[in-house]
Amino acid sequence: MAETISVRVPATSANLGCLFDSGALALGLYLDVRVTPRDDSEVKVEYRGETPDRIAGGRENLIARTLVETLEPWGIHRGFDLEIDNQIPVGVGLGSSAAAIVAALAAARWIAYRNLTDEEIISLGARREGHPDNVAAAWEGGFTLAAQTDNRVIACSCPVPESLQFALVVPDYALATEKARAVLPDTYSRADAVHNLQCAAVMVAQFFSGRTDFRQEMFEDRWHQPYRAGLIPSLSEVLRFRHPDIRGVCLSGAGPAVLAFVRGNALAASQALQEVLAKNGVQSRPYALSADNRGAKGWSRPCCE
Repeated sequence: MAETISVRVPATSANLGCLFDSGALALGLYLDVRVTPRDDSEVKVEYRGETPDRIAGGRENLIARTLVETLEPWGIHRGFDLEIDNQIPVGVGLGSSAAAIVAALAAARWIAYRNLTDEEIISLGARREGHPDNVAAAWEGGFTLAAQTDNRVIACSCPVPESLQFALVVPDYALATEKARAVLPDTYSRADAVHNLQCAAVMVAQFFSGRTDFRQEMFEDRWHQPYRAGLIPSLSEVLRFRHPDIRGVCLSGAGPAVLAFVRGNALAASQALQEVLAKNGVQSRPYALSADNRGAKGWSRPCCE
């Protein structure tokens, strides 16, 4: 094995309207990490990319901390140099923390010569992240479902057809996941639970059958988006927005980023969503993206391979 490890992890968008804490997509924005073990215990972090003001350095960096805390119980006590190139905006609902955790675990298994299974990596990541959806999609790629039972995660994924594209708009402010979770109720009515379950079942069936004729009604969530609208200016207007190429609009993760499923021109759709936000005084950046069907397990390798 080469001393330097190269890891690539895609961004992820979770919840997808009705799939709260259970479904996510891997998207074509990437966290690239090179890890070079050192002979001493020093940890050095070189960071390039999005929102550098939200990234800690040294041992407080999430990738560095996860590496150290994963390797030490395996009997490996050493430092390393981290080179991080990041395209994923931090704190906006695109799985940046899950990507960092998965990157560290992917590198750790090579450094420690550990042949971890997919389930072991996803379960380790979910314990650190607190919920499994982003971690599972970041590792598996494509469209992924995840269920957490005790200390293990069961995940299942399928590729996303190339005909389905994604329009993403990222507002110029962050929203802490803890704050977005704090506004959610402790219980839901049977009617709301049945509504979300029905929409989720249809969406999952469409993904796994390879169909992309989604309908906006499938994204009309009753579990998290209505409660988070008070934290995200103009969210209600964006979720109601209609465009000829858009098949559905949803909050990405806990937000404030918004994701649209597109059959057609994803860039035009993202710019149209950007205009809706701008009319309500919110500045944002538009993206036109494809799904990433490889996931970290398909990208990550020792550099010499």
